[in-house]
This record gives sequence, C-alpha cells and structure tokens, in this order.
Amino acid sequence: MSFSKMIAGVFGIVFIVILYVIIYYALKIMYKDVKNGGKKRRPTIAKGNYGLEIINSGNGKDLKDGSIIPIRSDLTIGRKEDNSIVLSDQHVSGSHAKIILRNNSLFIEDLNSTNGTYLNGNKVNGKVKVSNKDEIKIGTAVFKILV
Repeated sequence: MSFSKMIAGVFGIVFIVILYVIIYYALKIMYKDVKNGGKKRRPTIAKGNYGLEIINSGNGKDLKDGSIIPIRSDLTIGRKEDNSIVLSDQHVSGSHAKIILRNNSLFIEDLNSTNGTYLNGNKVNGKVKVSNKDEIKIGTAVFKILV
C-alpha cells in the first residue's frame, strides 16, 4: 500500500467521523425542539428584577414582539424621541405614561394623555400599582409586567 493511499484512507475516516458528529448535534437540536413542542422559551427575569414584555409593539420604534425591556428605574412612554420607550402611533401622546419603580413596587401613571392608558382593560387614572402579568395598553401597543 502506498503512502498516498494510506493518507487518503485516514482523511476519509476523519471526514466520516466529522460528518457523524455534525449529524449527531443536528439531531440533538431537533430533538430538543420537538420535545418543547415547538414553543419558544421565554426569557426569564432574575428574582427581584422587573421587566416589561412586549406583547404587541403596535407602531413601536425598534420594538420587537416577545422581547423584554428591563425596568431598573422609571420609564417614560410616548411619541417624543426623549422617552424611554418611543411609540410612533397617532393614538399615543408625546408624553403618554410613566412606569415608576419605588420601594420594590411598580406603578403606572397616565401623564394626562389624550387617549388614555389601560391596565388590564381598565383606564388608568393617576398612579396605579401594577403586579406580575398585568397588561398595559397604550395606543395599539400592549405590554406585560414581569416581576
């Protein structure tokens, strides 16, 4: 047997091993996906942290449905560019609402908007405490509180 045939045989075996490893990992990924039922895993929020999940971004600027905005301090929501969350929706006021973080509690406050801010389908008047999984609707955008 010549040296070149021996090298070709070794490379052939190495190629087949690499191919099997790739197939193994591909099948492993597909199995995990099928095992989950095709559901996307929701990102989790660490205990003691707060988040705002985007259920429907409406006409939100740079917002993606399903993403989570961490709440580390007060957030303002409105149409003006200086807000923490900018919504390009004709039904949203320039400074529409504010999410307030005080003493490990979250509150939503409507900032005298024209079309109102809704918490679980009810219009917000003044400052209202929010809880886990509460839904906030501002214009066409819908957010969920994560605690």
